[in-house]
Amino acid sequence: MEIRQRKMEFMKNKFTKKKKLPTMSKLQASLSIPYIIFSLVFILLPMTLIFIYAFKPLEGQTNLENWEIIKKPLTWNIIARSIYIGLIAAFVSVLIGFPYAFIVSRSKSKIFKTLALSLILSPMLIFTISKALAVRGLFEAMFDKNALNSKWFMVVGMVYLFLPFSILPIYSVLKDMPNNILEASQDLGYSKFKTMMKVVLPYSLKAILSAFGMVFMLSSTSIIISDKLLPDGSQLQLIGNLINQFANPANPYDLATASTLVIITLLILLALYAIIYGIPYLINKYKQGGNYE
Repeated sequence: MEIRQRKMEFMKNKFTKKKKLPTMSKLQASLSIPYIIFSLVFILLPMTLIFIYAFKPLEGQTNLENWEIIKKPLTWNIIARSIYIGLIAAFVSVLIGFPYAFIVSRSKSKIFKTLALSLILSPMLIFTISKALAVRGLFEAMFDKNALNSKWFMVVGMVYLFLPFSILPIYSVLKDMPNNILEASQDLGYSKFKTMMKVVLPYSLKAILSAFGMVFMLSSTSIIISDKLLPDGSQLQLIGNLINQFANPANPYDLATASTLVIITLLILLALYAIIYGIPYLINKYKQGGNYE
């Protein structure tokens, strides 16, 4: 009798699960509709228009003259400067953000955590241009105005503006790191430095790469760094400034040129972003004991 009842319960549960699965899949599909619409309207459609403007011959032209801009050395100098300064800013941001995120995440004081996170999040509520102008005014009071037209000041401004984007991804991973991992490393006789390098760093590697890539993208394509932070940024333009110069909807040639620059920049930055993620993945793949997902 018991066996028969168990079989009936098993068949009932099995039928109920089968009945629930389509309902859940329909629910998930319905919830994804707003994201699909958003992606189509704000991502796919703009990118399609950019490609159309870049590859559509203009009236009276036999070839794509807007692509001539990629043959100019100035264009590649600006792209190289953007990548160089962006990489330095991303590295410095992660160098500052990783210890900060680790200290805050390991703290047992809720008050300290709240204050530390508020210190990082509150500047994000201020308009970015206002923050850039405030930093510029502070440094102009301490240094010569002409000395601020330099790459080091651009890096300082980028780190100040984009540091929260470096701290938050790392903190979100480290705050969930189990304490027994650190305790196990101490039982094995690891020093604090060795624990940091052998345990904490591999555990948060994916978050560190995300933070690095995010700050790199924001820094290398920023417009306000040259326009608002530097007293005279005409000689230290980034790729975002160059695109902004040609972003003139009233002039079809300028719009086509801007679209061309967007495509070139997108391809270069996506390739670099893939390298940032790909190299650690390959290293961990062929390294025994590596765990990188």
